[in-house]
Amino acid sequence: MLKIALKEAEGFQPLPGVPDWLSRTLFARGIRTEEDAERFLNPNLRQLLPPEKLHQMDAAAKIILEARDQGRRALIWGDYDVDGVCASAILKESFDQIGLACDVKLPDRHREGYGLNAEGVRACEGKYGLIVTVDCGITAAEEVALAKELGIGVIVTDHHRHGDTLPPADAVVTPLLGEYPFPYLCGAGVAWKLALRLLGNAALKLTELAAIATVADMVPLTGENRAIVKEGLNSLAATARPGLRAVMNRAGIYGNVGSEQIAYQLAPRMNACGRMESAEIALEMLLTRDLARAEELAVRMEKLNMERRTQENLVLQEALDQVAQLDLTGNSAIVVVGDGWNSGVVGLAAGKIAERYCYPTVALARDGDVCVGSARSAGEIDIHAALSRCADLFDRFGGHRQAAGLTMAAEKVPEFISRLNGAVREQTGGAAPVPEMICDGEMTLRDVTEETVRWLEKMEPFGIGNPAPRYLCRHAQVLALRRVGAEEAHLKCTFQQDASVRGGIFFGGGRDADALGNVCRIVMTPVINEFRGKITAECRLYALQTEAESLEKDRSLECESYLSEPPGAGNAKPVSEKEVDLRMKGNQGTLLVCRCLETAREMLRRYPQADFALRRAEDPRAFHTVMLYGSAGCVSGFYRHIILCDGDLGESAAYRNACPDAEIAALPATEAAKEMLAALDLPDDTIRRGYLVLKKVSADQSCRDAEAYAALCGVNRGQGLYLLRVLEEMGQLRRLDKAPVRAEFNERKSSLPESALYRRVRLAKEES
Repeated sequence: MLKIALKEAEGFQPLPGVPDWLSRTLFARGIRTEEDAERFLNPNLRQLLPPEKLHQMDAAAKIILEARDQGRRALIWGDYDVDGVCASAILKESFDQIGLACDVKLPDRHREGYGLNAEGVRACEGKYGLIVTVDCGITAAEEVALAKELGIGVIVTDHHRHGDTLPPADAVVTPLLGEYPFPYLCGAGVAWKLALRLLGNAALKLTELAAIATVADMVPLTGENRAIVKEGLNSLAATARPGLRAVMNRAGIYGNVGSEQIAYQLAPRMNACGRMESAEIALEMLLTRDLARAEELAVRMEKLNMERRTQENLVLQEALDQVAQLDLTGNSAIVVVGDGWNSGVVGLAAGKIAERYCYPTVALARDGDVCVGSARSAGEIDIHAALSRCADLFDRFGGHRQAAGLTMAAEKVPEFISRLNGAVREQTGGAAPVPEMICDGEMTLRDVTEETVRWLEKMEPFGIGNPAPRYLCRHAQVLALRRVGAEEAHLKCTFQQDASVRGGIFFGGGRDADALGNVCRIVMTPVINEFRGKITAECRLYALQTEAESLEKDRSLECESYLSEPPGAGNAKPVSEKEVDLRMKGNQGTLLVCRCLETAREMLRRYPQADFALRRAEDPRAFHTVMLYGSAGCVSGFYRHIILCDGDLGESAAYRNACPDAEIAALPATEAAKEMLAALDLPDDTIRRGYLVLKKVSADQSCRDAEAYAALCGVNRGQGLYLLRVLEEMGQLRRLDKAPVRAEFNERKSSLPESALYRRVRLAKEES
């Protein structure tokens, strides 16, 4: 199920000098005035707030300068992700510039875990007079207290949510305390603000590092973050850092740098260091000025990133196998646990599962009695708030609205699953999370042009809080679909709407290709495609939905779909329309099986909240669904109620076998179903002739498929399948292969009425 909604634009007023469609897009995002539009479309560092407005910033700067003047050595304690690495590099270069002797510590993800730890703090005694945390420390009250007992000053700079007790640091610099009006800085953003306070305009050369971290850490790209990223992206295009240049070259990033290139090419390579080996590799890459060393590090990072992909795919596949076995109709969150999983990649797997199913997801790597994991949010769920309700179960825990990390005893996982589901249900009001895609407006294929893309580029940088605009395009005729990429995971498309034809690419859409009709509604963003020097505008697709109302009736397809599984005796429980209404309350658990297009349209009219599925309904979330042309073998086993909406045409046995825990019920037979069955009827002589044809082609293996067999018998494809099924039910033969058409024959005498299908079709013929 995917709910597609349009942003409200009530009271819309066009903006001067901006195309109407873009004015509506900006208006729907809360940009209502010409001044707001100017700030949004042209972000710059003049829009920044003074760094001293941050909580205890002046106190932190004073302590740092005193440490320098007193000759004390400082330790920058960071994190192993991109945000922590960039924040550490920012302060390292800033402290070097003001003359404060310092080192950097990035904890080992697998051995030490996130943030301050007591062993590491004790190792600082007598060596450092000051610890400055970046991207961590806000929840480390005990560790900070230990450092103070050892006579070490502590400054915490962090952007994560604090607990009930603040750490007893000499200064806590965070946008979440005090009256700072923009609470969405990342860890490197906070560190960069500290650098601005210490260095003034000399810190501007560090903006590119803050920009990388801001995109990678998935904080909202609004307000100050938008200005930081815009300025940083401009700097990255001509970066003087040989390490960054070497890594970007290997990632295929040339010329202008966009936020997508950071998110999907640069950041994964940097994160791979901490996930697979040591984050110090990424830190050295940022800091080195040696060209040869930069190349060495880039090669090493590329290798680690390839290893990360391999590990991630292994964890993801095992995790998805677990999800396929979960009854998500009784859960509001997904928790997967694996032995031997690399704890450095479980967050990536959690993110992909959350994106696919729109359920907040926690992936736990179990090592003996301990589980280390990562959580990712979905939709509007605040995953940090949900996990906070389970905080007493964790040994370590921290994060923010979108993501979090945790460590817990393995024995507590069952209780954790139960309590997390309860916490998420409280946020959703008791309903299962329903994926929703918000569109900025509607657009036709005619509007997908280079000029449109150029205007959209003015809205960059894109990311959390300012996603690339998405537009709903209705009634797009599908001209071509082709699976592409590794394992055919992606979908290359061609659409037509009136006289306009446009191409499109749907990353990750390959698995849905077989379940699409010939007319779809699409959610897309216009983009530029450059291929062999040719520049064209095309669609970046985010959703493809068959338009049931645009499907054309295909009697042959109806018959073929019905005959795709052996019909048996019709003994489903009879139900009334009112009883179906009761089963359709809520949003999960009921499948409405339709054989005929008219029936599917009627069900969708009566139950507009239901999903529509063509040919299969395999989603483990088991949202209420109207399925057309499907079969029992393509249905999730988690539906509680399966309603045969055209009556029980002998299919109940197949659905009972496929979904033994479901109630199998049927509405009265529809006129459309009777007409479909009547269309299969053949004279007895034609059936007998079909038997002789089958004996011949089975002997010489001359018939490649059912369609060719039907042509030899002088009937359509649906009737050809009917012939084969009737002969099989009579006991005259046993089919061996579908292609070529072959059978094993039984010479016993039998009569046509011995076939239940034959009797059912003849009855429908008589009643029509």
